[in-house]
Amino acid sequence: MNLIPALSNPLAWALLGLIPVGIILLYFLKLKREPVEVPSTYLWAKTIEDLHVNSLLQRLRRSLLLFLQLLAVIIAAIALLRPGFQGETSGQQRTVFLLDNSASMQAVDRNATVSRFDNAKLLIGERIETMSDTDLAMLITFNDRPETVQAFTTDRARLRDALKRVKITNRSTDILGALKAADGLANPRRSSEIADVNDVQVADAQPADLLIFSDGGFQTVTDFSLGNLTAEYIAMGSSAVRNLAITAFSTERNTERPAEVQAFATIENFSSETITTSATLRMNGQFLDAEAIEIDAGDQTGLSFILETQEAATLSLSLDLEDDLKIDNTAYTGLSPLRNVSIVVITPGNTPLKVGLETDKTKKICTTSFFSPSYLKTDDYKQRAASGKDDLIIYDTCSPAEMPATNTFFIGALPPPTSTIETEIPEPVTESDSPTGAGANIDETGNVAANPDVVNPDDGSVASFADQNWRWASPMSSVNLIDIERTHPLMRYLELYSLLIFSGRGVEGPPGTIELVGADVGSILSIAPREGFQDMVLGFEIISRNGEGVVETNTNWYAERSWPVFLLNVLRYLAGAADASGAPSYRPGETVRIRLENAITAPTVTRIGGSPVDLTPGPAGALEIIESEVPGNYRVESEAKLADLFAINLFDPRESSIATVNEIELGYESVSSQDNGIVQRKEFWRWALIAMLGLIATEWWVYSRRVA
Repeated sequence: MNLIPALSNPLAWALLGLIPVGIILLYFLKLKREPVEVPSTYLWAKTIEDLHVNSLLQRLRRSLLLFLQLLAVIIAAIALLRPGFQGETSGQQRTVFLLDNSASMQAVDRNATVSRFDNAKLLIGERIETMSDTDLAMLITFNDRPETVQAFTTDRARLRDALKRVKITNRSTDILGALKAADGLANPRRSSEIADVNDVQVADAQPADLLIFSDGGFQTVTDFSLGNLTAEYIAMGSSAVRNLAITAFSTERNTERPAEVQAFATIENFSSETITTSATLRMNGQFLDAEAIEIDAGDQTGLSFILETQEAATLSLSLDLEDDLKIDNTAYTGLSPLRNVSIVVITPGNTPLKVGLETDKTKKICTTSFFSPSYLKTDDYKQRAASGKDDLIIYDTCSPAEMPATNTFFIGALPPPTSTIETEIPEPVTESDSPTGAGANIDETGNVAANPDVVNPDDGSVASFADQNWRWASPMSSVNLIDIERTHPLMRYLELYSLLIFSGRGVEGPPGTIELVGADVGSILSIAPREGFQDMVLGFEIISRNGEGVVETNTNWYAERSWPVFLLNVLRYLAGAADASGAPSYRPGETVRIRLENAITAPTVTRIGGSPVDLTPGPAGALEIIESEVPGNYRVESEAKLADLFAINLFDPRESSIATVNEIELGYESVSSQDNGIVQRKEFWRWALIAMLGLIATEWWVYSRRVA
């Protein structure tokens, strides 16, 4: 039998042992007789007799009440010790609880009274209660990022408190970070990656049981090894679900008639049955239109609405039904105030880029200035880049010495290192210097260097910026696309299956980098934050030059319909152009970055129906908003005037597909779901408490009969 930690203290045992002694002492002091009418002389004689009778042995003799009370105390002590015996599973020595608190865990399945998340918390709470005083456990939650809520501890009270603090989120699911956090505790690494005589193991391997409480709505994990982690998957929810979700919602103005607006929406049925309902459109909170829809199981449909407004507005689309997941039943978008943005393009000559940025549509939302790479060395460029007056600078096959105070887009080149060391950083190579294109680093042998490292001339040491800066992840080669991040605003409405890339390289960015397009050479298009700005890097050139300086096309992208769409997305997202696309949309928890006019100094952000939050713009009007958990329409205002709009939406088909997965893949190992009712120990202390209550009731009944 296992004891609770509180009674492992000898002082606690001493206090517990004093209770029966106290009961006996009370009995010594207690004098009980039946009232009888007697003559006065007889009364005094009886009193003297009682002094002899009430001795220690006499008081304990035939005292049924005393024994009943002592037995009740003993049973209560046994109950406090939480006696029990092991069930079918062995006791856990080290346990890691992985709790999924993503949006899909909000689902309330059929015939269920609580959500999947609340049910998972109940099950984890039961596992915590069955721990012995020597068991170690920790709690990690995961959505799009992991959080260690409670480190390893034997204190069940701390685990219970940590479990109570955990809240459900509206975010998407990524389990890889949580797995790596658990792996770091169970599979310690060596002090260095390169073995030498001084290389030591940082800690002993500590096997642990990994209990995953989730509905399985996450990607297959391949780049991971369980090592000495023993994984158990406790599947939450059911495969029989009913859920209809809005997976896309946007607005578009007619460029010829700006007052005419068209709203588009995509609705998907993730159920196993046909669903009939209606969708209601509201503008500025007022009913505008409604449309009946019928969607077969596993199918999707598109909706479009025509409306008229010349002003900035907020729109919402809601499904008029009750299903298993509510968060994806409403979507938000808006029409931002129109403003013309300034674009600078530095290129040696790129006709597809120039044509794509000077269409009739783009001319209405931006002003574009073109310069050659020699412009980078002029004072005018340096002043312009430092002032942040431009909304976006595009560097085509070239790179500046320092990053500008604005958002950037690099084509076939890398941003310069932002880390500083006491040495001179070589200038980037131009297209005239190398057939590989500008932005490539050339080593002493004339080969292209994979890493943008800097050599210290004093000692010859190499300073690597791999962790803080952009670098090439692969040598120049042909590129085959693998995956596209379609939910990102830069990738909307793009079909790239027919895209050909003759020569390119994978890119790796600083922490926070998001892969937009993945290829066999690594990420071919990525975006990363930089002190209030954003930098995007394309790993291949649109127009290249061979060894003889002859201009050649490096891709067919310029001939695809997706090319002008992509450039328009770039203008909308990176330059902040507000036009036909309306207000930008972000995922819950995603950092919202907005470019404001420099004149705005005291902006506030308000969720429609919420309270305003004061914010301070960064350099050149950059604004970062991290409190973006709640879906809805948001207004950015300054002095009661509208400055910008944006929306927070789930728009994640993986989260809306709430049918429980019964088997998950972790590091090429299949882990089947386990019975969520498994327990480690079976205890009978509750029965002991019931027996104690019965004894107390019997003692009360005997006492009542005696005094009656």
